[in-house]
Amino acid sequence: MHKSAKKGLAALMAATVLTAPLAMSPMAAYALSVDDVSADNTDTDEETEYTIEFEIEKDLKRGDTITVSFPSGYSLKKVRESDVTLKDDDKSKVDIDKVDVGSREIKITVDEKIKADTGLILYIDRVVNPSKKGDYAIKVKTNRESYDDEDITIGKSSSSKGSSKDFDVSQGNYEEGATTSITLGKFSLSKSDKLKKGKYIYVDFPDKDMLPKKIDNSDVKVNGSKADDVRITDSDSIRIEIPKGADGDDYIKLEFSSSAEIRNPSSAGSKYTYKVSYNDRDYESKTFEVKGGKKKAFDVKLSDKGVGARTGYSFDVSLNEKVYANTLVTVDFPRAEMVPPVLSNLNVKVNGSEVMSLGVNGSRVSFRTPSGFGSSSKLNIEFGYDAFLRNPNTPGSYEIVVTVDGRKYYSESFEISGAPITNPTNPTNPTNPTNPVTPVPVDNSTATLTLSKTTPQAVTGMQVAIRSLGVPLVRNRDFVEIVLPVGFRVPAYIAPQTVTVNGVAAAFVGVRGQNLIIVPSQDIPARSGVNINLLETAGIATPAAGGVYSIGVYSSEEPGLLFARPVNVVPPNSVTFQASVGSFMKNGKKIALPAAPFAVNGHTLMPAPFFRDGLGVSTTYTNATAKIVGNGKTIQFKVGSNVATVNGKAVTLPVAVQARNNVPVVPLRFVLDQLQYKISYNNGSYAVFK
Repeated sequence: MHKSAKKGLAALMAATVLTAPLAMSPMAAYALSVDDVSADNTDTDEETEYTIEFEIEKDLKRGDTITVSFPSGYSLKKVRESDVTLKDDDKSKVDIDKVDVGSREIKITVDEKIKADTGLILYIDRVVNPSKKGDYAIKVKTNRESYDDEDITIGKSSSSKGSSKDFDVSQGNYEEGATTSITLGKFSLSKSDKLKKGKYIYVDFPDKDMLPKKIDNSDVKVNGSKADDVRITDSDSIRIEIPKGADGDDYIKLEFSSSAEIRNPSSAGSKYTYKVSYNDRDYESKTFEVKGGKKKAFDVKLSDKGVGARTGYSFDVSLNEKVYANTLVTVDFPRAEMVPPVLSNLNVKVNGSEVMSLGVNGSRVSFRTPSGFGSSSKLNIEFGYDAFLRNPNTPGSYEIVVTVDGRKYYSESFEISGAPITNPTNPTNPTNPTNPVTPVPVDNSTATLTLSKTTPQAVTGMQVAIRSLGVPLVRNRDFVEIVLPVGFRVPAYIAPQTVTVNGVAAAFVGVRGQNLIIVPSQDIPARSGVNINLLETAGIATPAAGGVYSIGVYSSEEPGLLFARPVNVVPPNSVTFQASVGSFMKNGKKIALPAAPFAVNGHTLMPAPFFRDGLGVSTTYTNATAKIVGNGKTIQFKVGSNVATVNGKAVTLPVAVQARNNVPVVPLRFVLDQLQYKISYNNGSYAVFK
């Protein structure tokens, strides 16, 4: 049941003048207005959720408070902070800093600014109703505005029919899914009820999704007068503010023009009703029938109708109403095998322009109409030849379903002809014909993956060498997927000519987030190697941060990972060295070390001069001690000891300090962590960098 009593500022000011001294404080000029208080359950002693709608007249700042006061008889003992939610009139959640629950009050501290004249909706769960029946006033205030209240009836049934007969429904169109004008009533109000300006009428529609995102008040009339305000409160409910022209009337007649863009339920039926609520009373309409509409079938044009052929698709869809830019469109193809795993918006057009926000999920392609679309009741949808759509592998009759803004449109049947395509086998190395997808044993332990450039933020090429496939790849259908870690920059579109598979340009290259989908243009048998070369012109760039990154390689036809390989991304000024080699490289020059670095129990030990000559860090040493100063740290070591001091505090080392050629060798990782350097390893080579 809906409940509302809009109280305007003028009425509140008038009441204040009658009950207060003539000289009013400035605060008295501001008072919020409680529009509606409702509960999921209004029985006595019931635990339930309350919904309180109110409007503030003065800005709230972060840290300001909203207080809700419940009268004697209510229990708030079960209410917790998580039971309280605040939203604005657009149903966006308002951040709450904290909630204080007292015996009869709940104080909410907001964590963001809320502008004046904002409608707010407060949800409080686990409130326990009073044990006695009656009307109870729920009060709301802020620290900047005084209390306003609204009554709610507990333990009494307040729903009744408005008249001895249900009210009439008249519509301009009764076809399923069609946009229509609607007239509800006229019907008399119960008892002595009369309409009052500023109060609300609620209308519950018979089906979800009949309402548009917004209804203008000029499209709704109450007893012949334009509504003061119309707000959608749910997917099937609206709230109408009563205008001055209907004030005092003892009947209701509601008129919705066709420009309100309300549409009939999407399914035909004969038992649909509307419900109108006013002043705690519900009124229900007579049942009305929604008739099945004639489906406007559209033709499908194909550039090639052969079984399994790569082809372009186009179709003209006539809509029941106009649509605008950024409208959601989905195209359901009859088979998932027809749609590549990734599509580029460059290859899909609506009315001649590239679509936006395109995505693929199995046989479904979703996108939004272009930003410069304007408005139209006809859509020409084109999937170009370069979209790499394929006809079904089996001949027969098929249909396509297009859904526009939630409404479905069906194609005429189109024919695919030719001999069925079965899972191909390799004639020289046939797979088991009874189970063609079972992988044959292969070994990719020596498979490689390298980058042409390894400096940060460099546009790089990539070479992938798969040693052997366990399952064959079919041209123009199957694919290799390369998974790049977060940090790599992957363009939204990669031209197929920038990628080769076994020396031949790829049939298709798609981008799915950080993943590359590479479809070969030739069949590749099982047990064959696959060499993929991505040119630098493909536009892939290395991460901004240096380090070791793991890149995974998958096949669409094999379960699990084929292999993964680490790649080093290092700054050009990094210092590199190899284990057991008595030198390091810096700025392209080789610099000798007094001893080669070596490992003890998995920990690399490095001669002390490395930190001075390689990293430029202040380093002094004797044959028995070493001191390294940097990053605000003074680190001191003793040969033979596994304890060092950092700024005078003892720290246990992973391994003891040793000496080589009368020079201390110290745990490398320990020092780098203290100095905040990074180290990466790849194929026997280490790189140290900031």
